[in-house]
Amino acid sequence: MKKEIILPFPGYEKNAKLSSKAAVDEISIRPGMSFRLGKPSNLYYEFIYASLHFERHTLADLKKMLKFRGLEVQAVSILKMKDGSKIASLSRSDGKAFSETMVRIFADVTKSLKSRELLFQTF
Repeated sequence: MKKEIILPFPGYEKNAKLSSKAAVDEISIRPGMSFRLGKPSNLYYEFIYASLHFERHTLADLKKMLKFRGLEVQAVSILKMKDGSKIASLSRSDGKAFSETMVRIFADVTKSLKSRELLFQTF
């Protein structure tokens, strides 16, 4: 059995700069900010969801999301999950619903911005 070194303050280790890199990459968004739906990172959107009920997602929902590419959306609210990730609730900027069953869509903030599925709107 290997002996494990216990560090009382893990932030003071030699590679503290490397371990805090994720905190620097954190992108903060607020409700009311405008975005544009970018190109899917895979065959379908991987980090933008039609609903937060993941067990109910179907292939038809994923295909339906593809027609919204390039659409301007606005952040309505930000949800902080138990694991620390942030999910943004997005609605269309023109006030219409995405489809009959989708009024809002949801995006994992950090993953969708890094994969460029969600783009900052520039004016």
